[in-house]
Amino acid sequence: MSRDKSDRINDLFAAGSRDLTPASAGHAAYVLYAPVSRDPEVSRHCASVLSDTELQRADRFAAEYDRALFTQRRAFRRFCGATVLGSSRSLTQIVFEKTENGRPYLSDLPDIWFSFSSCRFGFLGAWSSTHGIGVDLEDQTMDLEATELARQFFSGAEANAVERADGLERLRTFFQLWSLKEAALKSIGEGLPFGLDAFEFELDPNLRVIHAPPDHGGPEKFNAHMIEGTDSCAALVIRSLI
Repeated sequence: MSRDKSDRINDLFAAGSRDLTPASAGHAAYVLYAPVSRDPEVSRHCASVLSDTELQRADRFAAEYDRALFTQRRAFRRFCGATVLGSSRSLTQIVFEKTENGRPYLSDLPDIWFSFSSCRFGFLGAWSSTHGIGVDLEDQTMDLEATELARQFFSGAEANAVERADGLERLRTFFQLWSLKEAALKSIGEGLPFGLDAFEFELDPNLRVIHAPPDHGGPEKFNAHMIEGTDSCAALVIRSLI
């Protein structure tokens, strides 16, 4: 791929993305957000930096929108990697590897901790050179049985917090807790199979970590943040590695 095409995609994301790093987390992490584009030309440009394997995965999606979401998401991941590397390499050369549990990393910078998430509205990318981190982005407009799911997957106190909320606030409370739990699991290099009950959070009066796995230092090793500035529910969890 020519440098002109790579530069064009860099320019697209540089112009459309926003730094959403919470002020209280700026010492430990950087969080970047980019909205999904409905422009088919953007998706076409994004597809030009993907590998053959990624393009084959994109082709498996039956709906054009789902294909566009996948190609933009993978191109955004490469853009984040290039931003961290600070190199002039083409985005096609920015390749993420995965740990056994699925955590992405760059072989050139294995000590940089990356985390990514997306929903139908946008993409989140975050990285840190000093901490374990996780981000999660959830579409809080989804219609679901929040109370029932909270009782199934959350602690008693968290489920009560969801049940006490009314209407749209109930959904918001549910997705805040869900996004915090997913972000926390990513901060220890794990995914959902590890169990949402590994962490417990309190939202009011202030957001704090109530319970975290003892093998990872317990709650005092973690800091949780809600990310403002998206049309979705977004969370960042930071883990001290010291």
